[in-house]
Amino acid sequence: LMAAPLAVIATDTVTATWRAMGTRVVVAVDGAEDLLDRARLRIDELERRWSRFRSDSDVTRMNETAGIPVFVHADTRRLVRHAIAAWERTDGACDATVLGAVVAAGYDASFELLGERTAPLPGDPPVVPGCGSITVDDALGAVTLPAGVGFDPGAIGKGLAADLVVAELIADGASSAFVSIGGDIAMAGRPAAGDGWLVEVVDHAGEATSVARLALADGAVATSTTERRHWRVAGESRHHVIDPATGRPAQTSARTVAVIAGDAWWAEALATQLMLTPPERWVDVVGDRAALTIDHDGRTHLLGGIQGYLR
Repeated sequence: LMAAPLAVIATDTVTATWRAMGTRVVVAVDGAEDLLDRARLRIDELERRWSRFRSDSDVTRMNETAGIPVFVHADTRRLVRHAIAAWERTDGACDATVLGAVVAAGYDASFELLGERTAPLPGDPPVVPGCGSITVDDALGAVTLPAGVGFDPGAIGKGLAADLVVAELIADGASSAFVSIGGDIAMAGRPAAGDGWLVEVVDHAGEATSVARLALADGAVATSTTERRHWRVAGESRHHVIDPATGRPAQTSARTVAVIAGDAWWAEALATQLMLTPPERWVDVVGDRAALTIDHDGRTHLLGGIQGYLR
């Protein structure tokens, strides 16, 4: 997903684009231009706390001292609580304890630094333990990971960051706001022009192609895809969508999914669940929400209430 140019042409809308959290960030607001600076500082702050690639982040300290309580910022406790909720509400499909499996699959550095890996994957994939034994103690200000458990915020972190920044921009005086972090998009308030923020759904297989345009004023859109964050290990292609049941990159029926929900963290969790679901159960997972999938033959499937958002 990416913001369409038409999403940000209103006279009073100011925009900024930069890289953070290992991906492209787009922020647009109807309001004072200094709100963009606040958004940039806030996203950078969340990255410092949540990145598994920073030696001084809360997440790294949690992973290095699994088995004992670790004092972390309230933002990080919120992140962990949302990751646990995503795991519970998707029946374990969206699992932040896949870190060992992600690293074993070759994703052991920030994505832009990954290159060809010559060593094969291990014969026995790591066990993905699930989030059930993680504890968050707000009174103590600490998170405890069970011994041997590794926590990877992944896209849940990007979605939650988008949610937080949009809410804070509105609280700081923006009449509308749009935040995309790697395609995890949150928005609030109708922009000054048009019938809502416009979001292109893009299929990245081969040459990037727009397959749909969505319009909404409040809520979130998130994608999961095997076509962007992939790399090669011993000559074989690997991607970042891990199946918790096997500990390996998932054999998916869809190559890309997009989900609309009230919050970006929840849209991301549902997108991951949909990626791991066989086609005959897509309708069950989506329910009365809105989603689309693109299968490996390039066919687009419209699910739930997605028709009402198409432009």
